[in-house]
Amino acid sequence: MASKTISVTEEVYDLLKKMKLPGESFGDTISRLCRGKTTSSLLQWVKTSEGWSDLTEKEETALEEILEEIQSSSYEGVDLS
Repeated sequence: MASKTISVTEEVYDLLKKMKLPGESFGDTISRLCRGKTTSSLLQWVKTSEGWSDLTEKEETALEEILEEIQSSSYEGVDLS
């Protein structure tokens, strides 16, 4: 597979680093975020973050609902195809 080098600002790099899931490459992170599959990924990221690993099932369900609402409102009117 061919690869390309891109330049990003330090700010963008820091944001990507924060969104990167354990075991995920930066390319995988960018691909996941561009495809709009963020709800489950955000939930997984939150669950692996310090202080959030002990969520109860009820808390996890509530958080998933909140993340789904955020995702749907963030992409409202935006064509991602």
